[in-house]
Amino acid sequence: MTDTIEKALDSLPLVAPAATTDVEVNRERFYRRNFLALAGDYILFGVAFAILSPRVLPPNFVDQLTGDPVLVGLAGLLFSVVWMMPQLLFAPYVNRAARKKPYITIPAFPARVIFIPVGLLMIAIGPGSAGLLILVFLSGYVALAVGDGCSVIPWMDILGSSLNNRLRGRLFAWSQAATGVLVTLIAVPLVRHVLGPEGPTFPNNYALLMIVVGALLTLALASFVLTREGHSPPPQDSPGLREYGPFLARLLREDAGFRRYLLARFAYDLIRIAEPFYIVYATSVIGQEDAVAVSDEILLATLTGVVAALIMGQLNAKRGPRDVVRLATSAALIAPLLALSGRIVGPVGIHLTWIALSLAGTAFVPGFLNWVVEYAPPGYRPIYSGMANTFSIAALLSPLIGGLIVAQFSYDVLFVVAALIGAVAMLLVWRLPKPGAA
Repeated sequence: MTDTIEKALDSLPLVAPAATTDVEVNRERFYRRNFLALAGDYILFGVAFAILSPRVLPPNFVDQLTGDPVLVGLAGLLFSVVWMMPQLLFAPYVNRAARKKPYITIPAFPARVIFIPVGLLMIAIGPGSAGLLILVFLSGYVALAVGDGCSVIPWMDILGSSLNNRLRGRLFAWSQAATGVLVTLIAVPLVRHVLGPEGPTFPNNYALLMIVVGALLTLALASFVLTREGHSPPPQDSPGLREYGPFLARLLREDAGFRRYLLARFAYDLIRIAEPFYIVYATSVIGQEDAVAVSDEILLATLTGVVAALIMGQLNAKRGPRDVVRLATSAALIAPLLALSGRIVGPVGIHLTWIALSLAGTAFVPGFLNWVVEYAPPGYRPIYSGMANTFSIAALLSPLIGGLIVAQFSYDVLFVVAALIGAVAMLLVWRLPKPGAA
């Protein structure tokens, strides 16, 4: 069966320059196969992640059970914080490894499959135990965050070694566009039906979504397994654990361009102080029903993502990831201002917020992550990636402060604070060097 799939992958056409030698033919086959295998993983993971929607579904679920704004903020930030925690410590092991692929498949398998037993456990628990339900529900997010947090470091290295720059840009654009189409046609109707009045009762409705997500994530990993890893030998002076701390200190001291990136990324992530509260604002202040608010977010985020992915692909190809980063930060800056407008224009304001957040989210991979892939020395991509993602953990704890602001003041005050942080982020992003020209 695997041989049949591999032959099919090798035979599928992909737009590429004409190959004139056997070496070029083999190289194009290698790139074509990896493009299709990585695209399958990217698309299926993207559809599953749209259903999971960590900035929407966990806060919405916890709000229904407790209504505590601090717990809502914790639920909204949990995935992002846990996702970043293992990366810096995991990076030196990946950087010294001759083969990066096992460092993806081994942690990813249990992390992706776990949503199936999580959904079954939620059904078994039933609606009677709020605390246990929250624990089981969020455990799936924690497991995926740990597994994917470890996997993303070698994944970024494989992106750099197994695809050329041209195809990597197309991977981001085409895969995100295809994901958007599938989410629009399948995920949005599914979520609206399952969480609506005609769907299963609580918590079986959320449990069903978890089971579907687990199946999609497992299929995504099966697609990734078909990738053939490119040549990415570890450098001879790759630091071990004893040398790791001094190496990072020297990197920060000597690489001014990367320091600017870290500061800009920290400020960008800090804007997310308000992110978990948009969905609660939509239901408690704007007055939308839960099923409508959640499905609207998925639909608008997806439709925006389809168009944005194509724009980002062209922008990345012509001007590089730095301009994509600037666009992402601009969108993140205006999101809280659009949410504030909901007081006047009603649901339209929150709809525009979802569009802005989707634009910022769509730009993150071809912008912030791809900036590191292109900027970092090839032998040190895992270390640069791990440091870039881990550096912002403190910023991602900000929704806890956001919960305190809501409890003491109001959503309006929180959104003003987020907009001010966004203005600072824009100033920092504008000074970011262009990869290859720093």
